[in-house]
Amino acid sequence: MSIYLRTSIRLGPLRVGVSKSGIGVSAGIPGLRVGTGPRGTYVRVGAAGVSYRATAGGRRSGRSAARGSVPVPAHVLPDPGDVVLSDVTGKRTEELLPATPSTLVTQLNAAAGAHRIWPWVLVASLVLVAATPWILLIGLPLTVWVGWRDKVRRTVVAFYEVDGPAQAQFERLLGSFDEVCRAHSAWSTVARGDVQTAYQRKVNAGAGFLVRREPLRRGVGGSAHFKSNIAVPSLQSAGRSVYFLPDRILVRDRNTYADLAYGAVSVVPGSTRFIEDGPVPPDAVQVDTTWQYVNKRGGPDRRFKNNRRLPVLRYGEVDLSTSQGFAVHWSFSTEPAAQALSAGFAAMTRHPGAMAG
Repeated sequence: MSIYLRTSIRLGPLRVGVSKSGIGVSAGIPGLRVGTGPRGTYVRVGAAGVSYRATAGGRRSGRSAARGSVPVPAHVLPDPGDVVLSDVTGKRTEELLPATPSTLVTQLNAAAGAHRIWPWVLVASLVLVAATPWILLIGLPLTVWVGWRDKVRRTVVAFYEVDGPAQAQFERLLGSFDEVCRAHSAWSTVARGDVQTAYQRKVNAGAGFLVRREPLRRGVGGSAHFKSNIAVPSLQSAGRSVYFLPDRILVRDRNTYADLAYGAVSVVPGSTRFIEDGPVPPDAVQVDTTWQYVNKRGGPDRRFKNNRRLPVLRYGEVDLSTSQGFAVHWSFSTEPAAQALSAGFAAMTRHPGAMAG
């Protein structure tokens, strides 16, 4: 997997390009193209560090991001056997934002918070067309044009130049994602609870703890609000998405972004024996079996009907955390996927570049 530097990015019918004079947006058809600029963020990553040429277009949001004393919900969930699960995802992005967020994060939060206008234009056109049918000739093209404008307002474009030691580091991280994406299954753990009584252990296949997890999507395409000329490795679940850039880590919870320096994040690889009661990933290694309901000796409890035999699999794990309270817990159906991701991340932290903008 390569960095694939490009000089332009397409946003539907629009093209965003970078040149010596700045960043511009254009649209058109063969033989005719019009545009404006500059818009977006220009980023250079190299041995000397990171520098930005910030946008001069796009209105900044007048709202400041919430931060400070936002409570984290406990997510206390009753499970079979009365095992209590507690949230393990740490602080939300609102709490991770510093007093003065970086330029990139400020732009992303403004883009994510921008409201779509095209639905209102469409509704207005449909209401007016009942009285004046010809209004449809104006309403539909206007809706399409406003939709394009919405996409530009809700997207931040960043052009990266990566060379020197920074290029070698990022290439290694990208290489690790080949192995990460090859794993058949991946999950993000969002809640965990310890099994504390003999009865809880009996009705939960003899497990020492229970978890609630979400499927983890893996890719290199960036987010809905962020487009770049480079591959952007990402791990995305329903509750949280993490994007790895050459100079920083972007974290997204719903429509709020924050960034973290590589040097501030601790990564801990590992493995776990997991009792799988769902579909078994074809690439997972089975190390043992157990029963859905177990007796004291670990055998099947005959008092329970339809007592299924369950496989015990070995999964790879990666935990990321910071001293400020950020935490993610990822697991993969193969150990090599977790090991590769940890090695790629370690390469980014050996000589962490500055984080600017």
